[in-house]
Amino acid sequence: MSREYSATERRNLEAVRTLMAPPPGFDPSTLFADDAVWWNGLPRLHAPGGSCEHRGIAAIRAIIGGSATDRRHLGIDAYDLATVRYENVIEVVDGDRVVRQQTMHAKTRSGRDYCNVYCFVFDFDADGRIAYLTEHWNTWWAERFLFDQLTPDPPRAG
Repeated sequence: MSREYSATERRNLEAVRTLMAPPPGFDPSTLFADDAVWWNGLPRLHAPGGSCEHRGIAAIRAIIGGSATDRRHLGIDAYDLATVRYENVIEVVDGDRVVRQQTMHAKTRSGRDYCNVYCFVFDFDADGRIAYLTEHWNTWWAERFLFDQLTPDPPRAG
């Protein structure tokens, strides 16, 4: 059953879609509140010391920028953002919350095929900026693939 979204819900959904596929030259960090938090279940990926919670716009910019950086010299075979494509996208909107599940495919910087399933929960503030982002993904698989350079069978969405 589908329903018509409110103006606020449409605005929030558009922000999520823009974050996932930003236009050339767009700074995705502008979609976040200055004091936003991005929770990511793989602390080894972005934070020294093992934190899963990345607080503030500077930390969020580091996550976004880190995804665009070749980090093979650190032993991390990160995916190349220019090759990202999504399938099995499911979006659910309820007021100031958007949930998006997707299967992401990309090439890594070393040319390997990357595939993982993600579920993002976005909470928006009254100004329409992302206040809290919870990122769920198969971190066990990602750690083995991106850090340990193993090739386990990729996760699949339902």
